[in-house]
Amino acid sequence: MINELVYELVQIPGPTGFEGRVASRLKELLESHVDELYIDKIGNLIARKKGTEGKRALALVAHTDQVSMVVQKVDEFVWFDRLGWIDFNNLPGTPVLILGAERDIPGVVCASSTVGRREMSSLWIDVGDRQESVSVGDPIVYDHPPRWLDDNETILASQSIDDRVGCAVLVEVARRLKKPPRHDIYFVGAVQEEIGCFGVRHFLRQVTPDWFIALDTGFAQDAVPDIQRTVPMRTGLGVRRLAFAQPTVPYPATVNFASPRVNQLLIDAAKKLDVPFHVDVSTGIWSDHNIAYEVNPEIESTFMFVAARRYSHSPIEVADLSNAARAVDVLYQAITDMDSWDE
Repeated sequence: MINELVYELVQIPGPTGFEGRVASRLKELLESHVDELYIDKIGNLIARKKGTEGKRALALVAHTDQVSMVVQKVDEFVWFDRLGWIDFNNLPGTPVLILGAERDIPGVVCASSTVGRREMSSLWIDVGDRQESVSVGDPIVYDHPPRWLDDNETILASQSIDDRVGCAVLVEVARRLKKPPRHDIYFVGAVQEEIGCFGVRHFLRQVTPDWFIALDTGFAQDAVPDIQRTVPMRTGLGVRRLAFAQPTVPYPATVNFASPRVNQLLIDAAKKLDVPFHVDVSTGIWSDHNIAYEVNPEIESTFMFVAARRYSHSPIEVADLSNAARAVDVLYQAITDMDSWDE
């Protein structure tokens, strides 16, 4: 079941720029279900299932990296900074794992004692007496064990739900496609999404698919109602019509306008299966879909959220994995329906 696969994948460290362990496992999971499979020089996993015609292609893309941190200085303690969108207020007391050159080093994020004080001082990581095994530039990830929050083992609390759920969906869709579809299907585990989507940029320099669907998790609105968090966790499945992010000047904005045809394909597939499905827009955020639109707006593309997560980018995210199973059903139906497309 996909729940067990997600549970496995969230435990594999995949910090931005160091996603190799995740890519290697996905390669093992996909190799018997595709016709071509390789890891490119930047670290993307690229698999292709050949279509019966092969004139056109659909790319399904999930990112393999997770928000992470990096070692900046080592003395008695380990000093660090973040890579990706992390709130430092969530970090004190967090168990972490430093991926050293020789071995992984466990540690804990510490701060000045809060006894008698309310302000938070600077943060560091305590690794006990293993400082010699840590080097500047080593990546750091959260190190909480996953846990189920319901008796049916569908609601998962874990690090890196973003986007190991999407990675699991890739694998399950490939498994479901017993017969070759009409069009080629690319299954892509893209690197470095959390710091600028550099993996998908590189993929699109190698391959120009006709259609592109980014598979990622979205924001759940349940705990903190917010217009930016428009999808309830328990029915967290849908597509995004528009996303826009305006970084600090002088950097340009990123934007995407989803393909109406691809969005409608997914919406119709969900209706056929009686699966709850949402449509949203988002400002102040980017994804691999933004970059696909930027690199080549002639590719018909969209963003599909395969689950909605609470507490995004925190040490523990929460998602209902029944949505991931529904996402596999919807994508399989959409691929079947896409076989009839002639243009």
